[in-house]
Amino acid sequence: MFNETYKLSNGIEIPKLGLGTWLLDDAQTAQAVRDAVSIGYRHIDTAQAYMNETGVGEGIRSCGVAREELFITTKVAAEAKTYDAVTQSIDESLAKMGLDYIDLLIIHSPQPWKEFREENRYFEENKEVWTAMEDAYKAGKAKAIGLSNFLQDDIENILSSCEIKPMVNQILAHVSNTPFELIEFCQKNDILVEAYSPIAHGAVLDHAEAKVIADKYGVSVAQLCLRYDIQLGLVVIPKTANPDHMRNNAELDFVISDADMETLKNVEHIENYGEHSFFPVFGGKIK
Repeated sequence: MFNETYKLSNGIEIPKLGLGTWLLDDAQTAQAVRDAVSIGYRHIDTAQAYMNETGVGEGIRSCGVAREELFITTKVAAEAKTYDAVTQSIDESLAKMGLDYIDLLIIHSPQPWKEFREENRYFEENKEVWTAMEDAYKAGKAKAIGLSNFLQDDIENILSSCEIKPMVNQILAHVSNTPFELIEFCQKNDILVEAYSPIAHGAVLDHAEAKVIADKYGVSVAQLCLRYDIQLGLVVIPKTANPDHMRNNAELDFVISDADMETLKNVEHIENYGEHSFFPVFGGKIK
């Protein structure tokens, strides 16, 4: 699995499987990066909002693998909505991680988290943010640039005036909650879709239909969910600090049949993400 990649629209290759680091602190993140790299991972995903970029940098420096062999993603804070704020934040990310460049730089959200999916869409601000992203790309600070949590009209807003097209859109996409129309729109526009929380932050693990199909292939529900996204053409970035889970998440050398894929596409929509439901991406609101 570790050698499998997709090609971005600018020719850069991105591993299909990455390690997510959301909700890990710096020390946990540094160790998770070292463990993941030793297992075979080469793709690490972080964000300014995770407050663990320093840990990612420490993990990179101490993992024993050359920087150029790794693919590092970070995300510009959702609240940075001016050219200067974005430019400054990119430089801060590079400094925190101790890197000369970021492989993939993403706008974390089209709106600040406190206004996520509300009326103010920040269309003009996001055009300014994108210009800063393009300039970082031209300056060699990022090898690729993209979006996260952008809906179709958010993406169309960027496409209407951009000089460099977004190369990815990182979104919530998993069994029981797959935004097929958005994925299709992105793919038609040569924008690779990345799936965060591909195992629904654990909320899908008790899904009865998923369990039946997983048993059929002799795999875990988590492995089934990761394979499902990959067969849809998505990058998956499951978050874990557990080396055993890292290994299991990479054991995906099976193929889900077309019939079973159709079943998984149509399983009952998940409504409750349990203790994580308060996060905006899971439908919650930050007060």
